[in-house]
Amino acid sequence: MRRTPMFRAVALATLLAVTSSCVSTQLPPVSASGGGFEPLPDEAELWDQARDEEEQLLEKVTLYDDPLLESYLEEVVVRLNPPGMAANPAIRYRVRVIEDPTLNAFAYPHGALYVHTGILARMENEDQLATVLAHEMTHVENRHMLRYQRSARNKQVGLMVAAVAASVIAADAEWDALSDGDWAKAATIDVVSDLIIGLGLQLAFLASIKGYGRGLEWEADEGGFAKMGDAGYDLTEAPKVYQALLDDRGEPKRAAAFFFGSHPRLSERVANTKQYLAEHPVDPVQASSEEATRPDTFERRIMPVVRDNARLNIERGRFQLAESELERASEWMPEDPETRFLMGRLRLAEADVEKDPENQRRLRLDAADAFREAIRMDADRPAPHRELGLLLYDQEAYREACTELGYYVELAPDADDADRVQDYVLELREDGHCR
Repeated sequence: MRRTPMFRAVALATLLAVTSSCVSTQLPPVSASGGGFEPLPDEAELWDQARDEEEQLLEKVTLYDDPLLESYLEEVVVRLNPPGMAANPAIRYRVRVIEDPTLNAFAYPHGALYVHTGILARMENEDQLATVLAHEMTHVENRHMLRYQRSARNKQVGLMVAAVAASVIAADAEWDALSDGDWAKAATIDVVSDLIIGLGLQLAFLASIKGYGRGLEWEADEGGFAKMGDAGYDLTEAPKVYQALLDDRGEPKRAAAFFFGSHPRLSERVANTKQYLAEHPVDPVQASSEEATRPDTFERRIMPVVRDNARLNIERGRFQLAESELERASEWMPEDPETRFLMGRLRLAEADVEKDPENQRRLRLDAADAFREAIRMDADRPAPHRELGLLLYDQEAYREACTELGYYVELAPDADDADRVQDYVLELREDGHCR
C-alpha cells in the first residue's frame, strides 16, 4: 500500500526530537585541532546517527560498481585535504558513487562523501570535479551539520518542521506529476524523496536536498575554493560547474539539481564565484598545468560514467540529455560497443513515443544501424544481437532476425529470456526463415 504524505510526515516527525537548550554555533574547523581533535558529546551522537542512516541508505541505493573510479575520486580528495584535517584521527573520508541521474552530491558529518552519476557526468575536467568534492569536504571540516543542528535547536525550530513540510511538498509534487502523466518527473521525485524523506533519513535530507542555508553553503564554496587553490587546481573552472548545471540541454524533464538548488540559486552562485575570483586572482601558469589536472586519468575514469548515466536518462525519458551524453562518450570512446548499443536503445525509445510513422521508421532504422555497429565492435556481446533480432523480426526481415536471435541464445544460454528467444528461433525455423 502506498504511504500517504501525511503518513510520511508523521513518521518522520516522530524521529526528529527538538530540544531548546542554547549551545554555541561558533565552532572551529576540525583541521584547527589537527591530531588532537576529538568530537564533542553531541557531535559524537550526531556521527552515530549519521552512521545508522548511512547503513539504511546503502541498503536502498544502487552503488555504481567501479572500484577504480572510487580510488580516483579518493585520490582527488587526498590532494584537496589540508594537513590539519588529514592529521585528525577521527575523520577519514570515503567516497561512494550512487547510480542516479540527479545532479547531486552530499556528505555525512563523519566523512562519508556521496556523489551521483548525474553530477559526475556533467563534469568536464578534474578541476570541476574538485569543485564539487572540495565543497562537500568543507561541510565536513567546518562541522556544518552540527552547527546547523545547534542553530536549529537554539531557535526552537529544529529540523522537524522543515523536514515534515518537505515530505508533504515532495509527495504532493510526485502525485501531481503522476496525475499529469509525467512519469519521468514522478520517478525522479519518487527515487529521491521516498528514499531520503520517506525513510526518515533526517541527515541525508539536510545534506542532499535542503542544504544548510546561504551562509554555510557559501562558506563551503569559499572553503572549497581555498582547498582547490592550495592543491593547484584551476579556480577559473569553478563557476563553470554551476553554469553547466544551469544548462537543461533542451530537456523539459531535466535531472533535478538538488545539491545546487534552483536556477536562481545557481545563477547567484555563478555570480558569487566570479566575485571570489576577482578578489583572488588565479596564477595563469598554475591554471594551465595539465600535469596538475591529469586529463587522461579524468577521461578514463569519468567517460564510462557519462555513458552509463545516459542509460539512466533513457530509462527516465530524458532523451535529449541522454543523446548529449552519448555523443560526448562517443567522442572520447569512438570504438566502445556499449555506447553504440545505448544509442540504439535511445533511438528505439524515441520511436516508441514518436507519432509520425515515417519518423518512427527512420528511428528504428537508425537503431538497427547502431546495433550493427555495436556487433561489429564486439560480436560476443549478447544484448545487441537480441535487440537487433527483435527489431528485424518486427520489420519482417525474418532470415536476418533468426540469425541474430540465434547468436543471442548461443552467447547467453543462461539469460532469463533465453528460453523465450529460443522459441522465436524455433518458430522461424519451422516457417523456413532460418538458414
